[in-house]
Amino acid sequence: MDKKFASSLLLNLIQRIDLGQISGFTALERDALSFAQKALGEADLAAATSSPGPTPPEGPVAISATTTLPETPSASPPPLPKVALNVAAIERDKPGDPDVLLCLDFGTAMSKAFAFVQPMGYIDLALGRAAGGRGYPVPSSVFIGEDGKAYFGVEALAQSDGLAAGGRERLDSIKTWLSLGTSGDLDSEGRMLKQAQNPTVIRLTQGDAIRIYLAYLTDLATSCLGDNQGDPNRKTAGRYTLRRFARPCWPEQARADWADAQMKRLLSEAQVLADTFAGQWAGGIEVAKLKAAIEQVKQMGKRPDYLIDVGVPEPVAVAAGAVAASENFRDFYLVVDAGAGTTDFGFFFSGHPQGGPAKVFQVSSTIHGLMHHAGNRVDELLRDLIRRRHAIERSSPEAESIERGMREQSRAWKELLFRDGKLDYLLVTGDGGTVTLTDFLAEDSVQKFGKDLEGGLRKSLEALDDTYLQQLATDPVRLNVLVTGGSAPLPMVESLASGVIEIRGFKIMRQPLNAMPEWMAGKPREFVDAYLQLAVAIGGAADELPEAKVGPDQFVGTRGPAQYVVGRTQVSGV
Repeated sequence: MDKKFASSLLLNLIQRIDLGQISGFTALERDALSFAQKALGEADLAAATSSPGPTPPEGPVAISATTTLPETPSASPPPLPKVALNVAAIERDKPGDPDVLLCLDFGTAMSKAFAFVQPMGYIDLALGRAAGGRGYPVPSSVFIGEDGKAYFGVEALAQSDGLAAGGRERLDSIKTWLSLGTSGDLDSEGRMLKQAQNPTVIRLTQGDAIRIYLAYLTDLATSCLGDNQGDPNRKTAGRYTLRRFARPCWPEQARADWADAQMKRLLSEAQVLADTFAGQWAGGIEVAKLKAAIEQVKQMGKRPDYLIDVGVPEPVAVAAGAVAASENFRDFYLVVDAGAGTTDFGFFFSGHPQGGPAKVFQVSSTIHGLMHHAGNRVDELLRDLIRRRHAIERSSPEAESIERGMREQSRAWKELLFRDGKLDYLLVTGDGGTVTLTDFLAEDSVQKFGKDLEGGLRKSLEALDDTYLQQLATDPVRLNVLVTGGSAPLPMVESLASGVIEIRGFKIMRQPLNAMPEWMAGKPREFVDAYLQLAVAIGGAADELPEAKVGPDQFVGTRGPAQYVVGRTQVSGV
């Protein structure tokens, strides 16, 4: 193996240990890995460059930095194996456990799930831990190996580690095929996965990839629902629980209608696939078997559509989970949900008329999303900075492998940069360097990104009638800003919650709201720390949601059409 390539793999391993993606290493073992990586990086590489060529590592993921993939086979693929579908979900006609409601948050980078149970209860679902990793979120990733198997979540990251230099691509951010890609048939010829993504002779579409990931997510969530974790007092539920799904605020209604219909169909088909491959995900599943099952599912005359409730816009879900109640007579909220693919905004207000339960109103004109302005965009800006520092020309022979390597690493690089204040990185060529957080935040492109986010918040407030703005500008009224999502800790996102903003001459003071629900007090630290990522799934499972077009166009107090009470998810006001 080439020493530069080995050094890059070791650095990647160390970074994954530091981010908690790999457990079981002691501090001394981590230091030993760091020592070995630095020694390789500082060694004389003359012998390596004069050798006949690098020797690929052994094992099921054997592919070196210089390995090239074969062209797409021209021969017809072999016949698919026979797979017996588990159709238990189709043999039913209504959900089980009517007191339980599940929400699946299929995220661009990480996916989450949560369930609420009547009366005033919850079921936390540690998907990451159940998948062999840590915590509650699970990576939204699929990797198809040279062994003909598809790997999911944490295993997808492990199996693809270091293979980008050899021309392989992991399926990351697959949700963007729905949220950012063009609408149309996800199973059409133009949606076939590339050879770098799928090296097998079995042809897979983007729709197939989404189906199998949603099947994996569905099986994880429903299995966690039925696991009491050794606690006889823990509420459990069956696999066929009614579920909602969270979705971004797509700017066009046509896009929302198309994506909602796609998600409802794909999620209902995913339940059949989840039942068929239940418990088989660890160690990967043969792509041929997955494709055989998918083709049968596509031809089914009936799907378990009864399981799928509605798609919930992400800021609406946050409002349901966090803007449910306050000790104040009236409160105003702006929700900012910053994920990996989109950042969504929405304005809400709540009140306690006659001392009764809180009523939450959504002003529908303020609900919108910024496409391409979230965590993935920050990854792109970091890659661009590194690319310019090394004068990497996109037309150069090694550019493609460098780009693949950076795409594979940039999400972890970003987390390390914002956590530690600096990033020591290594490219697949063996070249490396250091980026400080101060330098990164000073980049013109990063400054513009922050201004675009501020513009998104401003757009929501500008959609309000002057009667709202006048109320918000009245002392001591303040605008509570709830920032949630996996990208919430980024400084350019956090800054949206503070300071004075002027809209049409009205000066409005923003203040951050600690939106942690009261019932989370005293819960395990791991659960509490995951709240920002879980907020959408928690709110999406609430028994009542703020409905679109509930809030009046002009501010008239708590009076207005169709009031909705949000239960179970009370929070303390600021």
